[in-house]
Amino acid sequence: MGAPLDCVVVGYNDVSIAELVEQAAVYKDFSGTWRHLLANTVPLNGRRVKYPALFNHALERATGQPASYNVAKVPNLGACYLASFLRRRGLNAEVVNFFNDDKDLLAQLLDESPSTVAITTTYYFDAGPIREIVDFIRRRNPDTKIVVGGPHIFNVCTDFPEGGQDKQFQAMGADIYVFDSQGELTLARICAELRKASPALDTIPNLTWTTDQKTFRRTPREVEGNDMDVEAVDWSSFSPGFLAPVVQIRTARSCAFKCSFCRYPVVAGALNLTSLHVLEHELNYLKSIGVTHLLIIDDTFNIPEPRFKDVCRMMIRNRYDFQWFSYFRCANADDESFDLLAQAGCKGVFLGIESADKKVLRTMNKGATPEKYAYGLKKLHEKGIITYASFIIGHPGETEESAQNTLNFVRETSPTFYSFETFFYDKKVPLGLKAAEYNLTGNAYSWKHATMDWRRASEIVEEGYRTIAESSVLPLHGFDLWSIGYLMAHGFTQEQLSQFLRVSSRFLVESLDGQATTDAMTYESELVSLFAPQAMALG
Repeated sequence: MGAPLDCVVVGYNDVSIAELVEQAAVYKDFSGTWRHLLANTVPLNGRRVKYPALFNHALERATGQPASYNVAKVPNLGACYLASFLRRRGLNAEVVNFFNDDKDLLAQLLDESPSTVAITTTYYFDAGPIREIVDFIRRRNPDTKIVVGGPHIFNVCTDFPEGGQDKQFQAMGADIYVFDSQGELTLARICAELRKASPALDTIPNLTWTTDQKTFRRTPREVEGNDMDVEAVDWSSFSPGFLAPVVQIRTARSCAFKCSFCRYPVVAGALNLTSLHVLEHELNYLKSIGVTHLLIIDDTFNIPEPRFKDVCRMMIRNRYDFQWFSYFRCANADDESFDLLAQAGCKGVFLGIESADKKVLRTMNKGATPEKYAYGLKKLHEKGIITYASFIIGHPGETEESAQNTLNFVRETSPTFYSFETFFYDKKVPLGLKAAEYNLTGNAYSWKHATMDWRRASEIVEEGYRTIAESSVLPLHGFDLWSIGYLMAHGFTQEQLSQFLRVSSRFLVESLDGQATTDAMTYESELVSLFAPQAMALG
């Protein structure tokens, strides 16, 4: 009999987007949320779905075989990191990677009576997906303690007074909540404490916990500063079959920049980098077990630039031949960086350009110019690298003219893929301190300022999608650049994926009013034809 199970770490729960669309429709005259969701989904069988559902539907029709491709099946980096952190301290931890697909595995692990189940919250904005996991655990093993931490809990604890936090926690229904932007050390302390006959949670900092879902107790804050080198993921503690052919990796924590609309550097603290020799050790192992594709999720992978060049040279020297995808600051790269990027195996980059207007870029504190972005895109195209450029429409300072500058920039520079997002007003970001200066009021997707409001911004997003023919829309949610890398790792070609997105973009435009005004079968036949190679391979 094996050692008692201390913790099961649960990765992502992908909730139905159709339900969110229906809920948001009730408030469509008061908030841009509904229109934002429409701009990231398409209708299928009478319901709005994210692009993976459309992709799998077309593939199933082409091959006659079930298909369930989803980038959430890539080993969840947060879950792997937590499990590695716990195992390094002698704790027995297992990973349930993708809740939607791995419920049977979670049920089996719950039958082993683990002391805790830890739920990560990197991609959550409300209690819904957390509560679904909590309820599943309660039904199977009501005695296991449920711990929730990560970005969503950090945001709840910083955005609400204690009474508001308690209401949010009641909606989630867990036992223990970790308040720290990192939190892995706190989780390890919880697991170690629960091994004792009489555990005392009040000795562990950064906690809120309850025994009756009515009364919540708290311990003092003790900010964590876990070392990136010491705590690098020990990939050898996972099955090679679980990891290959594609993994997410992180070589840095936080961001070197302080964009006006982003709170991540404030939450994550100072930029912390993995040493080159530690990263090389990780890559050597991943290559040895058959990993072929990497999704590098550092917010600014090529900053600092000298370190980025050293990383590329190390990858070239080792002849890894990984195909990899990353965020990239193309306005902060010199010609040598573009050369090394291509030589080291980069196949695609996520470009957070955000605006192509000089005044708006200054307001955003981007430290870039449209000319630098245009040059960067030109160099990336010359190197044959997939470019995915994201833009924000409606940031304070945005005018009709500045927004049109952004739309024209996309037409002129032709990134492979692009997306427009209506400005989202988070009062906790640096911009919130200047709200009065811009007459900025409201919250989230319901706002107005001196030169624009959410309604007009939403209209411009749709105008861009309807009129830009030089690039294809790649949604921000469910099928972004990481999906391209994931699907290429599983044998789909860049041309197939580009064609899929070209057809899907037309379908998306036809349905931006919330109605399926075009015969879906027309697009279905085009999409099905893209997968003829897969159909032929199956005979």
